[in-house]
Amino acid sequence: PERLCYGRGPMVQTKHGEISVEQLAEIQPGMARIMDEYARRFWILYYAGKAANWKLARYMINEVVKLGKVVAVVRPKYVEAMERFDVDSLQPIGAAIASADWAAFEAAYHRAVQASDDYHDRFAKPFIRFRLPPEPPPWIEFDPR
Repeated sequence: PERLCYGRGPMVQTKHGEISVEQLAEIQPGMARIMDEYARRFWILYYAGKAANWKLARYMINEVVKLGKVVAVVRPKYVEAMERFDVDSLQPIGAAIASADWAAFEAAYHRAVQASDDYHDRFAKPFIRFRLPPEPPPWIEFDPR
């Protein structure tokens, strides 16, 4: 149940105690935190596809899409761009994953990286560029099971 606390707005009970809705709003991740996770998952996505681990690739693309939906909530000014990126960039990657087509996957992936650069330019952040590391992350097993 909701209750009011002076200067804090509605309060909600968590397993650790009460917290206000205002406090919850303040601790929501910003774009830097979201995009850090996005980039790590996008990195894993590439090497999953390269290893033909299509289950892992599908999982990663789904997680990337979910992160885009978080962006829509915490930074509404990016909603249209994230929706467009999903349709133009992520859906083609997803289609390549569904057909287990490495050539289509790789081409769509590299187009998505270019689109990411274009969006960063559009939003006055030309200093942000995703670059695929030359090696897969060492903490993930890429062999398909």
